[in-house]
Amino acid sequence: MQKQRIEYASTSIGNIVSLSDIQLLLSCGMENAKVKDMLTMAKRNYVKERHSRTIFQLPPSKSWKNGCYKTYVYVDSKRKEITSSTEDKLIEKLYDFYYEEENKAKTLEQVFELFMDYKKNCLNRRDKTIITDQNRFKHVSKELLEKDINEITDEDIRRFIVSKILPNNPKPDFIKRMLQSLGAVFEYGIKKKLCFDNPVRYIDAQDYYKQCDKKTKTDEEKAFSAEEIAMITEDAKKNLGNPRVLMSLLAKETGMRAGELAALHVDDIGDDFIHVHRQQVKVHEGNHNNLVEVNYTKDERIHPHNGRFIPLTEEARRVIDLAMAIPGDSPYLFHDSNSSNMVPTDGYVHNLKNRCQRLGCVPTNNHAFRMAFNSRLIEMGFSASDRALILGHEVQTNEAHYSLTDKRRLNDIKNRLTKKEP
Repeated sequence: MQKQRIEYASTSIGNIVSLSDIQLLLSCGMENAKVKDMLTMAKRNYVKERHSRTIFQLPPSKSWKNGCYKTYVYVDSKRKEITSSTEDKLIEKLYDFYYEEENKAKTLEQVFELFMDYKKNCLNRRDKTIITDQNRFKHVSKELLEKDINEITDEDIRRFIVSKILPNNPKPDFIKRMLQSLGAVFEYGIKKKLCFDNPVRYIDAQDYYKQCDKKTKTDEEKAFSAEEIAMITEDAKKNLGNPRVLMSLLAKETGMRAGELAALHVDDIGDDFIHVHRQQVKVHEGNHNNLVEVNYTKDERIHPHNGRFIPLTEEARRVIDLAMAIPGDSPYLFHDSNSSNMVPTDGYVHNLKNRCQRLGCVPTNNHAFRMAFNSRLIEMGFSASDRALILGHEVQTNEAHYSLTDKRRLNDIKNRLTKKEP
């Protein structure tokens, strides 16, 4: 039995060095010298797995560093020198450094950063997903972010919601997603043994819905009315040399998404159809977001199917001709004068919002063109499957979110219903 304990201790010490291991070895009757040798070997292995920088001996000199061993570690992204008279003593210092680093308490913010790195480099999540998570976490209070993750309780999170989130009159969905994000960080921490519990599991988001903004957008707020589209079209005539203005006019005629408009190539324009199979996306690199073109649309990320084709109307052809007349050599239909770069989606969105606000339109975003375009197709008698085919999403999505019951059409419906037969 004692022999088995000695063998177990000998194998275990290569993986972890602790006071309990030493006590176990001594209780088994091992000689102090052998214990010391085993500890030294285990610490060397521990350091070797974590320390990738060179350990070297300094040349002879008259300073106190004569013949010392030296290497570098990084503390808060700054290089720190570690020096000792012998290599064994340097290993001891490195062991203490890495052991303390690995076992010191992690804050919620530190675990969140580790989780983001895991999602990006191990789960291959899109940059857009990472950016969304980071933007949501900006709302978490500094007090909570800097707290040891193991000391955070469900009461701490509830106090944060009540004091920092609810005063901003959030939507219920924001509360729900905030709790989901926090819960995911704790679950990652549990998996990596950085924390022991997930306090979010004791919180029900619905507890706070009564204090949220539960108003939903009316159909009038989701889609441009015929009058609003007429105002936007008339106003656009003042600046037809601006590619952002032309993008809005093509959106009106095709229902294309903002990112699809930005990435539209001249070669994507056929005689009868526009081939929509690209979009502009943001890629997070370092501290910057770069704009790139990808060869799939929003609904094709998982299952690409060569995009979709939208029939060209006469008005759409006229807008395309105006865009092609913009000076500059570019593969993109919409680009600034004498530039080959595609117009940033954000630039187009901000331009459209400013014009809509100036004109007094209720909706102010590109999506309102898609909603209005779908309503137009309904009035023309197109089926749900035809409309989904042109807009680029599932039939169920089209029926659930795009088929409006617009109060502005009630008078027209009344007139048609009460029209007397001749």
